[in-house]
Amino acid sequence: MKRIFLAAACLLFMAAATASAQTTDTVQAAGLDARYAVNMLKPGTPAPDFKLKTYDGKDIRLSQYRGSYVVLDFWASWCPDCRRDIPAMKALYEQFRDHGVQFIGISFDTDRDAWAKTYWDRYQMHWIQVSELKKFRKATVIDRLYKIDWIPSMYLVGPDGRIVMGTVEINKLKEKLETVAPAPQTSRTDVLPSFDGGQEAVAGYFAQRQYHTIQSIRSKVHAEMTVVFNVEMDGSVTGARVVRVTNVKGTSRHFLKMDAAKQKRVLDRCMEFYKEQAVRLTNSMPKWKPAEQKGRPVQSRASLTIVFQA
Repeated sequence: MKRIFLAAACLLFMAAATASAQTTDTVQAAGLDARYAVNMLKPGTPAPDFKLKTYDGKDIRLSQYRGSYVVLDFWASWCPDCRRDIPAMKALYEQFRDHGVQFIGISFDTDRDAWAKTYWDRYQMHWIQVSELKKFRKATVIDRLYKIDWIPSMYLVGPDGRIVMGTVEINKLKEKLETVAPAPQTSRTDVLPSFDGGQEAVAGYFAQRQYHTIQSIRSKVHAEMTVVFNVEMDGSVTGARVVRVTNVKGTSRHFLKMDAAKQKRVLDRCMEFYKEQAVRLTNSMPKWKPAEQKGRPVQSRASLTIVFQA
């Protein structure tokens, strides 16, 4: 009888452990949003307007950015998870600021100096930063407007002023921006900047000068990179930055035999190498014919796409 009781108890314990493991696996599979973003405003909901102040007292309203995609980043300098995500948010800002995407950091700091030292001195977060400078979830209003239960939390607001998505996972925000962000913004002038020989000459310049690593050659790694840059009044090129990477793939038999994790590592390493080349080669281009405004040369912003094919 004791043996039967012990066996039954063991079975119940194993069943409970299995159920617990399944629950944990389900939460992990669903991601952090399943736990921390359930109350956030749903896509299609009008984003509540707000008026918050910058460090120097300037009023910022969400409504003044109507017509653009806007990232709202809810964070605080005292929040370890927020500080961990700052490098990734800076990367998003660098990637999408030339696409007309606006970024607003909304801090739940109460110490004005600690807030400024964190976003400006320590991390150089160069997008707009605002705060109520009140206690999170006790005295603040913005968290109630946007149903913020956890930080960091992020929203993407569309040009129509409605919520596109809300999430606590910055990788999901990046994926959404890559699907909805408009083309990079360039200057509007009477005469656009031009390169002698046109697009064919541009493609030839990059094809002749790009290098490939042994790894990219063995894997036949392909990528297309959109670069934005300045054409100065004398035609020289400055300030090149990669703002979009598309059609990344390896096509060799050697690459296709790798498991998914190894393929990702190979592509990531090749993309870093290609990005460095894209910036270096663009900044080293022969002089362009500068843009003109009212018959005079002016600095302008331009973009081009570089194809890398090993």
